[in-house]
Amino acid sequence: MSTDILITPPGGQQHRVKAFDTCQTTLSTTDKAGSFSLELPAFDNSLIDAFPVGSDVQINQDDNLFRGWVISPPKTMNGKLKNVSLQGSTYTSRTQKIIVTESYTNTAVSDIVIDLFTKYVPWATRVNIQSCPKSVTIRFGDNYLWDAMEQLCLIAAYDWYIDDNLDVNFFKGSTRVNPLVLSQANRNFKKGTANFTPDASKLVNKLWVKGGKATSDPFTQTIIVNGKTPISLFYTPRAPGGESVTVVIGGVIKTVGIQNIDKSGTKHFLLNASEKLLIPDLCTSGTGSITYRYEYPIKILLEDQESRAKYGLFEDVLKVETDDKILAKEQGMQHLARYSNPVITGSIQPMKGYYRPGELIKIEIPDLKINEYMQIREIACESLAGLGTVNRTLQLSSRERDAVSILKDMNNRLAKLEKTTFNDDDGPVEKYVYFGDSIKTPGLVDDGLSWSLHQYHICGQTMCSAGVIM
Repeated sequence: MSTDILITPPGGQQHRVKAFDTCQTTLSTTDKAGSFSLELPAFDNSLIDAFPVGSDVQINQDDNLFRGWVISPPKTMNGKLKNVSLQGSTYTSRTQKIIVTESYTNTAVSDIVIDLFTKYVPWATRVNIQSCPKSVTIRFGDNYLWDAMEQLCLIAAYDWYIDDNLDVNFFKGSTRVNPLVLSQANRNFKKGTANFTPDASKLVNKLWVKGGKATSDPFTQTIIVNGKTPISLFYTPRAPGGESVTVVIGGVIKTVGIQNIDKSGTKHFLLNASEKLLIPDLCTSGTGSITYRYEYPIKILLEDQESRAKYGLFEDVLKVETDDKILAKEQGMQHLARYSNPVITGSIQPMKGYYRPGELIKIEIPDLKINEYMQIREIACESLAGLGTVNRTLQLSSRERDAVSILKDMNNRLAKLEKTTFNDDDGPVEKYVYFGDSIKTPGLVDDGLSWSLHQYHICGQTMCSAGVIM
């Protein structure tokens, strides 16, 4: 076991470090920037300014690879001994300083990732961008690329980082499985380093997702025209310039104008959207309908019946900053999938092995009643100077279920939903109920998560139930 350190200053020649006091690296899925720190002894001035900000650093710790760049190179002196400290981050962190301005319509998520890195990060290759066919309509207005990628990962249930080859990795966690099994039987982790804790602080099985404003499907309201009496509408029609309003009386389509814009006597009806009024102008009587679209606050109810039966009712509200109902739903589903069971977190120090953040690894420790695949959240490596050994610590968490991309037909397994009355919404509330999953272990097939959808649409007096969503 050994540690090899290569440092290349900007525009300079590569230097192999022969001695170090400390060498520590961290790679993480939660803090994708990662970090490293080096303490290099120097008995002369040759290293003092050798590695300025921006220097490329490559560290191989027992085949665990790290690549980053110097952000801070402090210098200290103790008598004749000088000390050069190098601190920095992975190349993933550079996306925190890259601003993107792009918009996409019905575009596959992976195509968006490819386009963003092609345009804004030409120094990174794109070999390990896995296909994600989920299509979204999304806009990034002067957003940091880092934040844009975090949003895309939330939608797709993928992870991402830029690796030591300066290649973009965008992948579904279930496709990356470490071949090693850390087990009590194999004795391949350090004694006393296996520590795991179930955390139920964020447990939720009934989740209200609230977002911005969405636009309804065309809504038809029955109306009775009686002279010039204004007709009250249930909702506020979209402002002029949006979707059209259609009025039909006695089977005949009538003309509709905008009050205070169209002259009186030129249209059958005048619309006052702000007051939610339809005002007869030429038509005097009859029965018919008005069809229009309206904006309403996004509100989606997600439930996990299996979790509720096991742990009791835990409710929560998730606020999402989007006017896209599909994106709001998917962000809520990911949140519910992550926290509908207590999250087991822990750490362990394996004897050896090569690990990458986001991978799944099998943990078998019967004494702790753990026998499952867990996700590697962080890898911290510390090289011990003069000993030629590397201590590595894995931070782990229980595997998240993928609730976005796998929605199966529930035609034969619909449960009877309780009748619900909503009083505070100005639009439809969609209710999704999760009944169970069929998580398979690697060589991993997609998780089989099953949901049903009932949509409650408050139309003044009526409530209707929609069918199943796939």
